[in-house]
Amino acid sequence: MDQHVTRQRVLCKAGRESSLSALLDIPSMFFLFMVVLIAVAGCSRHDDRTPAPVSQQVAGQLSFPGIRNVTIVPNPIVRTTPLTVSIERDGAHGETSSYRYQWFLNKIAVQGATGPYFDSSALRRGDRIHVVMTVPDATGGGVSFQSSPVTVPNVLPVIKSVALEQDFTLGGRRLLAKVDAFDADQDDIHFEFRWLRNDKVVSEGPDNVFDITDVAQNDIVTVEATPHDRDGGGIPVRARPLVSGNNPPKILSTPLMMANAESYEYAVEAKDPEGDAVVFELETAPSGMSIDRSTGRLTWKPSPAIKGTHHVKVVALDGKGGRTWQEFDLSVPTSMQAPHENSGSGNGS
Repeated sequence: MDQHVTRQRVLCKAGRESSLSALLDIPSMFFLFMVVLIAVAGCSRHDDRTPAPVSQQVAGQLSFPGIRNVTIVPNPIVRTTPLTVSIERDGAHGETSSYRYQWFLNKIAVQGATGPYFDSSALRRGDRIHVVMTVPDATGGGVSFQSSPVTVPNVLPVIKSVALEQDFTLGGRRLLAKVDAFDADQDDIHFEFRWLRNDKVVSEGPDNVFDITDVAQNDIVTVEATPHDRDGGGIPVRARPLVSGNNPPKILSTPLMMANAESYEYAVEAKDPEGDAVVFELETAPSGMSIDRSTGRLTWKPSPAIKGTHHVKVVALDGKGGRTWQEFDLSVPTSMQAPHENSGSGNGS
């Protein structure tokens, strides 16, 4: 009987081991692994009702300003026109007046240049300009954009006036071309002259002197001057034509002394040998001085701030190219002083 009981116990143990082996076969093990994995994932999941922090968004702040490019206009630079900032945007993202600006000249920040405009009048050839624009945010910082640098180009020289004057050192048989010109870059200026006789070019080159020995009576002579700097030539300017055989007017009067500091008057008198009508101009004069074109009456009422000595050049013209001039200095008196003539009068035709 004991042997029978022992045999049953052995058979039951063998049955239990067989059942456990069946449960632990490969498919069962994989299923068990997946159940455990799902349970672990569910335990580690956040509650959907708790929002995640958003560190990049602040009320009133732009996450992207929408600006594609910042440039300086006009380009090329024109020194008589202020520079300004041109902003290329994808859309409207706030007023440009809220932007901050800093202009740089040759990589150095220009003090006080913190607006969208920049005065270009003092720039010189070769200067490089750029601007940094900042779009502010609610924290006091912002996003900055830098323009490409723009180089200031050369400015060609400009002629203000060209006049023909007769050279009396050789008997009046030569004409001189007198040119008044300037260069914004302060470059040296040289000139090319085209001399014309009856609208035909008879001489070209750097010579500002023209021999009129062979010019016939009533021939019309003029000159065209072109200014040049090291980079090229400017716009040519032609002088008022001169009629050969015409004599210039003569100034007969003498400038008066300036008796007081409040006012000055001088009646300029001139006569033309051929009887042509004479007109008067002020080529050089202090502020506030004027001359009547027909009568030659010169008047001046200097302001209280005007002191010292001032140069005056009066020109008389006959309308046919003949011109003469008179130069003198006037001193605003603290006591009575007489005018000092520099070079007296001159003639040209």
